[in-house]
Amino acid sequence: MSRKQKKSAPPPAHWIHSTCLHVVLYSMLLVATPFVMLQNFLQDAIARLSRWSVAAGSVDVPIVPTTAAVLFVVLLIAFRRYITRMRILAGVMAVLMIALAQQITDYYFGHKFYDLQQNWHYIAYAIFAFMLFRDLAPRGHSLARIGLITWIAALLFSTFDETFQLHMSNRVFDIGDIAKDVWGALTGILVLYIGGPQAPDLRADLAQLRHRKIAEYFRRPLSLLVLLFVLSLLLLVFSSLLTEFEYGGIAVLLTLVTFAVFFLLYHFSQFRWGAYGVALLVIAAIVTQAVFYYQHRNDQIVHNRPGLTVYKGFAVPFFDLLIFPDGSFRPVDKKEYFNARDQRFLLRHKPDILLVGTGTEGRGGRGFPKTGVSQFMYNTYTQRGTQVIILRTPDACRLFNRLKREQKNVMFVIHNTG
Repeated sequence: MSRKQKKSAPPPAHWIHSTCLHVVLYSMLLVATPFVMLQNFLQDAIARLSRWSVAAGSVDVPIVPTTAAVLFVVLLIAFRRYITRMRILAGVMAVLMIALAQQITDYYFGHKFYDLQQNWHYIAYAIFAFMLFRDLAPRGHSLARIGLITWIAALLFSTFDETFQLHMSNRVFDIGDIAKDVWGALTGILVLYIGGPQAPDLRADLAQLRHRKIAEYFRRPLSLLVLLFVLSLLLLVFSSLLTEFEYGGIAVLLTLVTFAVFFLLYHFSQFRWGAYGVALLVIAAIVTQAVFYYQHRNDQIVHNRPGLTVYKGFAVPFFDLLIFPDGSFRPVDKKEYFNARDQRFLLRHKPDILLVGTGTEGRGGRGFPKTGVSQFMYNTYTQRGTQVIILRTPDACRLFNRLKREQKNVMFVIHNTG
């Protein structure tokens, strides 16, 4: 080959292996995927795939978890020499984090734990955390800095996605999706912290998770992880209870205020006077709640006014409340309209009577087949009719108390505001 030919030869394509390029390409994929999913046929196909099962005798074997289990075993065998106790612990904690998120978010959806659409947020953004770590770690960034950059980047990317969807006719802004994406990134951060090569160096941080200087919380990986975990969990909880766009600002405000209170208590508890004060507050709260519950354990709705419902001594401010036929309860998504999916979820609990409180001004309780106070819906889960009663919340609370005294099988959805 001549000297001229050597000069004109193209350089080796090392750029294709650039970790920075991989981060950029994956980030573009994260942003583009929700809009690809706008194609209804693709979204429906993924939903059908999640429900796909094969009959094996009298048992229906779901395809998605079975395939995932087989793939997991194959990967386990292929990479068995890389398995350590810390990496096993990291994997278990990641599964527990996803399971916790599934119990909090999209409650009315009734997803299976292996549903592809439900787990997309967690898996996609956990991989995003791995991609960023792979790029930033060799550049000399500290573990805490990588974790903070990853969390903030996930928040920004997800917020961009949801904000852009405000301008699309068949999509809505959902702060709950932002919370899920951030939680997925946090799951990836946790796995990297615990299962990564720096895990032995983190053990020293366990002895001191609180610091005299605020800046130290952002320099120590485990201290930062505690704060990000609490902040992400609060966003996950409040966004799942306030999914409507009009409540988005309230969800963010509640998240920040609650986190600020937690941080103050957490930070000052390292001092003796702070530890005593926090302990007294916790003990007082537990004793007070126990006394109220003991006094009203045999009652039902003790008190109701706009923005506050007291059930068996438990005060529920602002958030909507779902009381199950067995008497258990939980705060649920604040909504005024119940679509077919929501109605199926409620009927799945097999109530004889479904009571819906529409708020003090009667704005809730919409979406059922008929208008009016009472109607009957055929319940495929019981093979008989379920009576649906829709009343303003104060009237519905009085009716609920009477029905429970009569030992009726009733489920109560309370819209806790207007």
